[in-house]
Amino acid sequence: MAYYDPSLFEQQRRNLLNTYGQQQAMNTYQRYLAETQGQRPITELQDAAFGVAREVPRLTASYGKRGLQGTGVRSGVYQRALGDYASTRAKNLGYAQTDLANQLQGYDLAKTQGQENYDLGLKDIESDKARQIASDAQALLALR
Repeated sequence: MAYYDPSLFEQQRRNLLNTYGQQQAMNTYQRYLAETQGQRPITELQDAAFGVAREVPRLTASYGKRGLQGTGVRSGVYQRALGDYASTRAKNLGYAQTDLANQLQGYDLAKTQGQENYDLGLKDIESDKARQIASDAQALLALR
């Protein structure tokens, strides 16, 4: 004859919680690494214009040396080069930010899925517990 043993269900719940905790910790750490790694190119692109690379001052200086930029000089070649630089920089920055957001969204989805699996596991344990109680009650009634 089977009998209801709550320790079995508690053990299943602890195992489920332990697995969930490990998966969420790993997902959180991987998300952190991805965010750190994905933020680097964004920071480099943002700093390139006037930071260490000093791309804009070098660009303007190269056109100034040729007399295409300076006080009172409005060169279309210079304006176009500056516009091309700005649009390329904005496009690359947008791509980097989109790539990072997409990658982080994957980790957020994994977190949500992990929570859903944990909740379903708890519901399964509760169903098994209720089924065991009902089975034991039927066995007791059969003894009468």
